[in-house]
Amino acid sequence: MCHATPRGECELMVSPEAPSQARAFLQRVTCPEHGGQVLDDAVLMVSELVTNAVQHGGPPLVVAAECDGEALRVLVRDGSTASPEPRDADAGAESGRGLALVESLSQEWGVQTDAEGKHVWFVVS
Repeated sequence: MCHATPRGECELMVSPEAPSQARAFLQRVTCPEHGGQVLDDAVLMVSELVTNAVQHGGPPLVVAAECDGEALRVLVRDGSTASPEPRDADAGAESGRGLALVESLSQEWGVQTDAEGKHVWFVVS
């Protein structure tokens, strides 16, 4: 169940629909201060991270967002302990650009792992 609060969290099924559900969730929970370009960038990045989690991670798949009035922090958790590795994708590649996109659009991003999986997060303001 998804909760629209200043800190929202949503557990998603590991399925092809997960990225669109994550985008819709993020649009619901984002505070008014983070509309416009910040929200557009965050929606694009969460879609990339959830797609990676569906393809390379495993359940549980959780998206969380928190607005503090200055920055929007988004976290994607999955059940794999393998850290994502940025790749060099050529112009014709159909995949491989997600982490480069997150790096270029966010103020900061990172990965935290534990025994139960990993959190890939980013901050935009």
